Amino acid sequence: MKRIFYTIIGSIMMLGVLSVPTSAISLAPCPEDEYQAECEKERAELLRRQEAGEPIPRSVETRDDSDHPTFVAESDEAQQSARLWFGKNLLLAGNNLTTAPNAENGLLLAAANNLNLDNESEYGFIFGNIVKFTGATQRDLYVSGNSITLDADANIGRDVFAAGNKFYIETDLTGDLSVTASHVIIKEGVTIDGNVNIIADRIEIGNGVEIGGKLVYNDNANINELQDVTYGGLEVYHVAEASVETKILAAIYSKLLSIASLFLAMALIIAFYPRLHEKVRQEDSASRSGMNLALGCGALIVVPIFVALAFLTIIAAPLGIMALLAYFIAIYLAQGFTGIWLGHLIIEKFFKLKGNAFIEVLIGLVILSALALIPFIGVATGILSMMLGVGLIISCIKGNKIEDSVKTTKVAKKTSKGSRKK
Repeated sequence: MKRIFYTIIGSIMMLGVLSVPTSAISLAPCPEDEYQAECEKERAELLRRQEAGEPIPRSVETRDDSDHPTFVAESDEAQQSARLWFGKNLLLAGNNLTTAPNAENGLLLAAANNLNLDNESEYGFIFGNIVKFTGATQRDLYVSGNSITLDADANIGRDVFAAGNKFYIETDLTGDLSVTASHVIIKEGVTIDGNVNIIADRIEIGNGVEIGGKLVYNDNANINELQDVTYGGLEVYHVAEASVETKILAAIYSKLLSIASLFLAMALIIAFYPRLHEKVRQEDSASRSGMNLALGCGALIVVPIFVALAFLTIIAAPLGIMALLAYFIAIYLAQGFTGIWLGHLIIEKFFKLKGNAFIEVLIGLVILSALALIPFIGVATGILSMMLGVGLIISCIKGNKIEDSVKTTKVAKKTSKGSRKK
């Protein structure tokens, strides 16, 4: 999936650049500088190619700072990558990136699955799964990934900002280091002139590490002994953990918001379709409830299959989109329909009272939400309420046509028998 993702990014970058008219890029006015003669020569060559109907080159293989600012697209089949020059700034995307040209006076933005760069840039913005940076930046480096390594050969001009799962630093830094990761490792003998700010579960700082500024980390981190580590100051901040009471209150508050939003949606449906209450009453028997459970279960399985098959054809694709939209709406409203069904059973069947649709749906939603808070029971209740709710939606939309047809057939048979007896 990650290979596909980064390949798509590269393709989009390439298509976006190649779709720009050549005249808008290559035939722009030449700047009045020492490179004007070379620019005019290239421009004349492009005009000649256009008039002769010859193909116009859209990419270059090399680049240096003497090139005048322009948009240039490049591709590298070996690395399955694409490049986009935006003036002196370089954008890279692909699956495996191991080499790249320098952007010494510009920004470097790189995204890849496996990334091992040794080029130079003014600022570096790097994103990937496995990142190993051996290059250089004149100023700051921003990096994010699963496994990040700042190699011993890396040269960072100023600060480093990193976020990921595992972060290894093997090079000296002249600025600050700010890291958010699960596991942070600072190798032996590393020197960091600025401050070190760490948010992590596990911190390993090797012997002989020298930190010129302050070392700051969270108090719930698992950190090794620091007797052989030199630092200008130490700050351990407390991370407040939510109490059990706070977690319970947060869960209750979340449920109340969920009940309120779903009740509002059901209230609007009932207000615009008053017959819904009567249709739900017709579904309170044991046989109808079992049929609705089976109907909802079947719909939850069949509809995604239909949508997948519809997307394989051009003609049925719009139907697939509409079916998918209706599917998600039905899943969201399922608990609301189950709520009004449950509220009807409690008020009218159990207490033998005249029910109101708004009160019934509110009572049903409260009970279902309370059951959802119970471990294991909540999961089973959620699945059953979703299946029953989807079945109720289908039954309320189509009506009890099957039962009506059966009743009509029985009445017709009785009438025909009576007429024969006469």
